[in-house]
Amino acid sequence: MQPGGLPVVHVEGEGRTMKMRSTARCDGSPRVPGNDTPWDPDHEHRSLARSVILAWAALLALALGFLATPVFAAGQVLPADTLSTVATAAGTGALRLSSRGTPVILASRILGASPFIDGRLDEALWAQAEVATSFVQRQPYDGAPASQDTEVRVLYGEDALYVGFRLFDTAADSIVGHLTRRDQQSVSDWARVAVDSYNDRRTAFQFAVNPAGVKQDIYHFNDTEEDTGWDAVWDVAAQMDEAGWTAEFRIPYSQLRFGQDSVQTWGVNFAREISRHNEMSVWAPLPRDENRMVSLFGELHGLEGLGQPRRMELQPYTRFRARRGPGDAANPFHQPTLTAGTVGVDLKYGVTNNLTLDATVNPDFGQVEADPSQVNLTAFETFLPERRPFFLEGARSVSGQWGEPRYEHHGCQIRGGA
Repeated sequence: MQPGGLPVVHVEGEGRTMKMRSTARCDGSPRVPGNDTPWDPDHEHRSLARSVILAWAALLALALGFLATPVFAAGQVLPADTLSTVATAAGTGALRLSSRGTPVILASRILGASPFIDGRLDEALWAQAEVATSFVQRQPYDGAPASQDTEVRVLYGEDALYVGFRLFDTAADSIVGHLTRRDQQSVSDWARVAVDSYNDRRTAFQFAVNPAGVKQDIYHFNDTEEDTGWDAVWDVAAQMDEAGWTAEFRIPYSQLRFGQDSVQTWGVNFAREISRHNEMSVWAPLPRDENRMVSLFGELHGLEGLGQPRRMELQPYTRFRARRGPGDAANPFHQPTLTAGTVGVDLKYGVTNNLTLDATVNPDFGQVEADPSQVNLTAFETFLPERRPFFLEGARSVSGQWGEPRYEHHGCQIRGGA
């Protein structure tokens, strides 16, 4: 104890009884039992009171300092019009949080030529764009950091949105990519981007690719529901290298729906799947214990001067069939070769931003790809999904009541539909 300092006080507790005993003189010298120096109890009581007051003041200062320290967590609501910055776990940049506590990425505008979609990300535009990183797992370990690093960049031009993935992998020879039909789920690594262009936190358009270049597109509605029958017109390419693999997306504005504001904010999220780890990681956390998806997306800022695209699609098709068979040449009604053909067209026209006209002339199963062969050894009939675009458009609005559009393979009887 320093000379002139406060006496050291020991506090002993038994139940609700507190006993206090001084072990020092008020002048700083130790008090030896049996010493004839007079002891001033009033002075020691004043010193004890002063010690208690100072202790409470220190505790109060610590409490106020803790409350004033910002703590950022998933789902935290920050003051309106606030963008807070915290360092990323990797220390490679800064993660901005929106007023809803979700991450934010800034899109870079393309001023010159647009990137060539080859999956290489070797244009200078990509290197100058802001990076989204610090992915967290959704499975198998909800909320844990992703096992592999992922970087995503976003560009936008006059007619399309561009998204580039750099998917690092310490075991590049273990990357899995199966070549399948479009929209078919396979045991592969995947890169996914979902865009809530309306920013209504209920609807989103998802685009995905695996290392083999297989495309998937899904329409999300009502926050957690999805329509896997939605097919958009977009481009993507993927490349594998010694550092992992890359994916380059081009998403035309005509495949999205958005408002007419000069400056826009969209919802967005990025996801990565690693097949060998059974791992899925996301940029904006999607906790498994919350029955939410689109409403938890991050935000895409920096979109300015987006013009409304002209939404008109024509999808014509033709079909020709010829059949030859033996017969009696003397029979005037015999035709050794029978031919038949038909034509049709589907039309999609965007009347307004939220009103689309769909029309079809002579729709036929011949305008879509053939259904994959199936061997049914069960007692149940085989049901195959409806693939004709006209009958799929808008089917999600009644899918909850009537089920997904489908037809029965036995006799090709039409079931459900829109």
